[in-house]
Amino acid sequence: MRVLVLEDEPLLAMLLEQNITELGYSLAGSAATVSQALALLEEREIDCALLDWSLGDNTTSLPVARRLRQEGRPYCFLSGHSSLEASPLIDDAPLLTKPFRLDDLENALKGMAGLA
Repeated sequence: MRVLVLEDEPLLAMLLEQNITELGYSLAGSAATVSQALALLEEREIDCALLDWSLGDNTTSLPVARRLRQEGRPYCFLSGHSSLEASPLIDDAPLLTKPFRLDDLENALKGMAGLA
């Protein structure tokens, strides 16, 4: 399964990338902005995505979630908050609250693999 990472904090992105490969999944690409993530969706084969909710400059990953939903690809939100604003794009997706354990990430990836 090829995983896209959208995370604007470089150290967290590197840790996620490492964890994904350690768990036996392939990294499809890593992005720090919505535009970078959308470009990767155009360029690469992606099965699912881990989306940091808050990306700075008052932006969120909702545009990427919307695109993934349209294409039938699963995604999981990552956030330092235990809840996010109400939206069908959010309510239907898993949420990993930062910091999370490796087994939490593994369970989220396994869940998305069952949907991909």
